[in-house]
Amino acid sequence: MGLLSFILVFGLLIFVHELGHLLAAKAFGVRVDEFGFGYPPRLVSLGRIGGTEITLNLIPLGGFVRMNEDDPTAPGGVASRSRKVRAVVFAAGSVMNLLLAAALYGVTYMRGALEPVAKPGAGIYSVAIGSPAEVAGLEPGDNIVALDGQAVASVEDAIARIGAAAGTAIELSIEREGNLLPPIEVVPRLDPPPNEGSLGITVDLPLERVSYPFWQAVPLGFRAAYNTVRAMFWSIRQAVTQRLPMEVTGPIGIYQMTAEVAASGLTRLVEFTAFLSVNLFLLNLLPLPALDGGRLVFVFLEWVRGGRRVPPEKEGMVHAIGMAMLLVLMAVVTFYDYLRYFG
Repeated sequence: MGLLSFILVFGLLIFVHELGHLLAAKAFGVRVDEFGFGYPPRLVSLGRIGGTEITLNLIPLGGFVRMNEDDPTAPGGVASRSRKVRAVVFAAGSVMNLLLAAALYGVTYMRGALEPVAKPGAGIYSVAIGSPAEVAGLEPGDNIVALDGQAVASVEDAIARIGAAAGTAIELSIEREGNLLPPIEVVPRLDPPPNEGSLGITVDLPLERVSYPFWQAVPLGFRAAYNTVRAMFWSIRQAVTQRLPMEVTGPIGIYQMTAEVAASGLTRLVEFTAFLSVNLFLLNLLPLPALDGGRLVFVFLEWVRGGRRVPPEKEGMVHAIGMAMLLVLMAVVTFYDYLRYFG
């Protein structure tokens, strides 16, 4: 189930992203020669649709739409089109990932979204990386219902009792998705990092899943996607200022997380897929060569230069070097993922 879930999730994200490029290109009459899953060398051709060859390739780290991005003299290619058309086509894949995230979040609201409720206990809203809570397996969305066998009356009660137990082992009774887990033992820290607390969790009112009708779930889905983008920008800023560790995960790490989430139910898997889709939205807009954001940088430079384009051979070389560097970086990240999970 873990492998199947990973293939479906990763395949959906790549398909939707490349579909965005394809649809935008077709809308402007751009000739699309190939719609590829994975990166070359090619394994097999799956046929043609509307003049576009569908292929399956060897390196399963993404996908591409071949529409002649580098040669402005080639007839019908995207490189020969105006700045506006190129900008729309290059950005369309990321926009589709953001729309997919909003749609998937909407589905989770229809199936049941976590909402704070007024009842005894304390809900876990976030878990800090490397904290005792993360090591013990606590997750956002869990509810603390008892400490050392005694029921938790309120959020304040949980905070006071966890703080008083700093440095000694305590036993947590955790409710997850309506089910009571086996007791979890954890030791609150005596001297935690700033803004983390002794366990490394943020707590508030207990959480329960509440379902919404379609007309309410759709705007809530867009709001959730927007909030996820904001949260990621905040995390990036915290990492740049060294207030949080910089965490980079490759295919092995994503596979492990997908398998774990899939084991906890379909709703959480859909929500996790939406989160990954927002990640892909932001990643592809980074101003790095070979990514969509890198191509948008060259469109912007053309506008700044009063319509004078960077020579195609130079732009192509930049993107080729960037792709090689990205593949090397992905190999390094994958190696460290392997050591982290299997080393």
